[in-house]
Amino acid sequence: MNNLKYLIDELKMHESSSLFRLMQETLFEKLCQQELIKEIVQIYQHKSKEFELKEIQIYDNGLVIESLYIELSKCYHEIKFTKTKHCDGLYVIILQNNYGKDFIMTNNEQQMKRIQVLFKKFCINKNFFGKYQLLQKNCLPISQAIKNNSEEHFTQVYEKKLLKDPKEFQIFHNSITIMHALKTKPSCPKLYEDNYKYYILGEKMKLQSLETLLLNGFDFREIPFVSIIYMILQNLQKYQQRNIYHGNINLSSVFINIENETLEIVILFPRYVENSNYTIENDLYNLGILIYQITFYTETNRIKQYVDLDLINRIHNQMADQNYKQNQYQFLYRFSQLDLLKQLLSPNITVKRAIKHQWFVTIQQNIKHQQIHKQLNPIFLPTIVEISDSLIISSSLNDGRITNINNQQLLQDQDPEEYQPIQCQIVNTITMIPSKRKHDEASQYLIKSKTVPNQQVKRASLPEIIKQTTIK
Repeated sequence: MNNLKYLIDELKMHESSSLFRLMQETLFEKLCQQELIKEIVQIYQHKSKEFELKEIQIYDNGLVIESLYIELSKCYHEIKFTKTKHCDGLYVIILQNNYGKDFIMTNNEQQMKRIQVLFKKFCINKNFFGKYQLLQKNCLPISQAIKNNSEEHFTQVYEKKLLKDPKEFQIFHNSITIMHALKTKPSCPKLYEDNYKYYILGEKMKLQSLETLLLNGFDFREIPFVSIIYMILQNLQKYQQRNIYHGNINLSSVFINIENETLEIVILFPRYVENSNYTIENDLYNLGILIYQITFYTETNRIKQYVDLDLINRIHNQMADQNYKQNQYQFLYRFSQLDLLKQLLSPNITVKRAIKHQWFVTIQQNIKHQQIHKQLNPIFLPTIVEISDSLIISSSLNDGRITNINNQQLLQDQDPEEYQPIQCQIVNTITMIPSKRKHDEASQYLIKSKTVPNQQVKRASLPEIIKQTTIK
């Protein structure tokens, strides 16, 4: 392997530029927490124009050598096999895009395969329509494998022409890096392309945005409503723990898996920009706007695009009177709901304070009360909410999924004067709409401390309210 000049000349390595850049103060540096593999290989050095033995590390969406890295989602990869006079064969792994090429060389077939598997996972894959067909099943598009119809992935579709601006192009790849860092399945996401579009393949889910659901008559009852808000806050905790932000919290970026038996949310389309003044507090403010848009939606098929602070303050003051009743806003339930909304729209709110707000505490008390009457009355609420005593909502949430956590440990981390966490309810989004008789029987048990009476609003079933979502 000492005389490789012919190989360097044949592949024109000396004419290319390196794709490695400094990792310091980048999104990748914040998110690369655990290496996937570490290998000793020959790397072509563009300055010395020869191969050197180096240790490489591969993380989610990144190849690292010392303090330098390559963002793999920006690269294509290929492997060439060649024989020399002095060995049986050499594998040359090439990473490339329009800005340069880098070359990794090994004579170990197993080592080559270990690297190849990860490059195939993180790099751009071509020929999307040779492997998948894109289905519009009245939800976020779904990619179905041609050879295996049971293999399906929710799919984000991006027009390449909309990513010509360098800033938008980097935001796009930042979103892929974030998706890898926060993924729940090892095989997702995966990046494909055709001549005009990129396709980011996720898990097997049928996703509807909150915007689509709201415009098509989804009944945001208080328990699923408060659960969605709580789970968004938990996701923001995960961003904050990694010292990043989402940058795009709104009704069209928060999705519900409408085929799952329990409430499951996915937050897509992050817009993270390095060295930006944007913070997690901006995400909290945008969450406040989201709550406002649902709370004050009036079924006119028009979502409010501005926040009327006077309206919030006026109704907030009126609801302080426990005898006050209103019937104009069907998704406005209680005084503490507006109090959280006001706090999110005000400065100095934190994720920690928001996630322990009184609204969640009140719902927790209601759920405990429901449990008692459910035991006394077997028909009570089986189609509205299923309670799991063993689960506590916590920062261990994975993209909306609820995982077990030690309750005692959670309580020890709290400040004594702060609210206790809400106990996790698992809302069945498929059978969430009970018969009128069961709903009437259940409603008499609900605690309504400073609560606006819940109106009966006719709502279509989930299959009837779905509207196609388009990625712009």
